Amino acid sequence: MQRPTASALMLKHEIFSSLDVDHIELLLALTERRTYASGELVFDTNMQPNYLFFIEEGRFSLHLPDSTFKEMEAGELFGEIGIINQDFRSGSVRAIENSTVICISGDKLFSQEYVPAEVSLVILRTLAKRLTTYLRSKEQISTEEIIHNGENDQVEFKSTLRWNLFSNKKDPKLEHASLKTIAAFMNTHGGILLIGVADNGEILGLKNDQFPNHDKLLLHLTKLIKDKIGPTFTSYLHFSIENIGEKHLLRIDCQPAPKPAYLQDSQQGYFYIRTGPASTALPLAKVYGYIRERFYEE
Repeated sequence: MQRPTASALMLKHEIFSSLDVDHIELLLALTERRTYASGELVFDTNMQPNYLFFIEEGRFSLHLPDSTFKEMEAGELFGEIGIINQDFRSGSVRAIENSTVICISGDKLFSQEYVPAEVSLVILRTLAKRLTTYLRSKEQISTEEIIHNGENDQVEFKSTLRWNLFSNKKDPKLEHASLKTIAAFMNTHGGILLIGVADNGEILGLKNDQFPNHDKLLLHLTKLIKDKIGPTFTSYLHFSIENIGEKHLLRIDCQPAPKPAYLQDSQQGYFYIRTGPASTALPLAKVYGYIRERFYEE
């Protein structure tokens, strides 16, 4: 199978999707390609921001000081905060495997000498909207306040990700339940899933899932999402390990996705939405109408 060109990959990304091919080619003419070996550092918080990075091939991991983790692959973008505020980098990024990125100079991207003002404005507005959505979800309501207020149509608690506390063993049905909630949030208005919290709000922590460390848990969940929902949907999810008292829990902030998210189970795809505090499989007869209204009608 032929690998998509850089311009084709960029046109699929929300930051560049409203531009035309000529504008994409103009941007590419100002970029440079860099390759990173597995485990190599791209940047950390001590480095001055210079570039916006678009992944052409390979995979990278992003770590923020609050233990937020994200795995990124071809077609995804990172370095946005540093481009908008060029005083600092907010986290560190390393290559997971041998990878190639397209580096877009922040100085050139927002200079009329290189890029037409209307193109820069489109990119800046989309970047700002994307960051604002994430920051609002993280800062407006603390995790402790969310737990205190209980579950609702945009908040759900799960005691564990994979470990059945009654049978005392791994249970794929529990993983499916978390994936169902994530897909339903993305198909509706977004929401927050907290893993390590019982239905009644008791903080159980993450130890019950018996992962050797938090990175292993995050990598396992990321793989589940990519395999069962699709790799492109990780762009609309933000993971962070929260510390409350002496226990840790996993917070997953889910943005509304711009396209339908189907959950694959036993070779069949299911379409879930939020109906009150529950995630409900929409009957096939109603899926088309819902998708048309939610995703394609202005």
